[in-house]
Amino acid sequence: MRNTILSTAAVAISLAFGSSDAKAEVTECVEITSVPAIINTQGVYCLKSDLSTNIPNGAAITVNVNNVTIDFNGWKLGGAAAGPNTSAIAIRADSRRNLTVRNGIIRGFGQGILLNGGRTDSIGHTIEDMLFDNIRGGSIASNGSNVTIRQNKIINIGASNIFSRIRGINAQSGTGIIIEGNTVSGVDETDRIYGIRISNANDVKVTNNNVFDLKNASEKYGIYVELSDRVLLKNNTVSTGAGGNVGIGGKASSSNDNIACIGNEVSGFTFNYNDCDTVAGNISY
Repeated sequence: MRNTILSTAAVAISLAFGSSDAKAEVTECVEITSVPAIINTQGVYCLKSDLSTNIPNGAAITVNVNNVTIDFNGWKLGGAAAGPNTSAIAIRADSRRNLTVRNGIIRGFGQGILLNGGRTDSIGHTIEDMLFDNIRGGSIASNGSNVTIRQNKIINIGASNIFSRIRGINAQSGTGIIIEGNTVSGVDETDRIYGIRISNANDVKVTNNNVFDLKNASEKYGIYVELSDRVLLKNNTVSTGAGGNVGIGGKASSSNDNIACIGNEVSGFTFNYNDCDTVAGNISY
């Protein structure tokens, strides 16, 4: 049975019977005690223990309201029991505003965090200080504007029986997107993989990220941009073994404008840099 979180009255209960566990850094919050769970009330939510589910599809946590923070307090949300056929999503929010997810671990789901919508109805989200481990498909997928994705670690993703194209971070259909200080490593699939992918977006900053260890796929892209305008790719480090397609940038057919590639370090691709309109201080090796 799904656990539905409905009212701020639960805050008072949480505070009255709050855990003394040293891991629970955020205590003035509504505790999520089991999954699947649905959030229908604005506020601050948190984990105070590891949670897990074996659902093969659907979402472990569904956010149905704007202005929500989910603080993991260092705890884990796990879905690995569903196995490699899972399409389940750890956290899903459709056409919402101002969702923040931070400070924890998501492991073993088909997808990590899915922020669905578009330029005008999915706005203002922040994903920070999260570890995504053994996600079968995409770890962070954002469709929307004014989104910040920072200081996350994405490791050992792919090896799915369902998803053939794997994206560590995928941001599209939005404006004002910041992707900074993330690490994507150990991406494994046979068809096509992207460390970070930007599509149909403008006014985007992708800075100080590390992408490496892209495995096995017939097509490998480090930080890839398509159908986008005014994108800054700066101070990123991208590397792979033999067979990488594009390290930073896009294809000649990607229909990009105003792509700046500045101060990056890239190795192991057929085209370490491609489709960059402004180029300065980049290193290839």
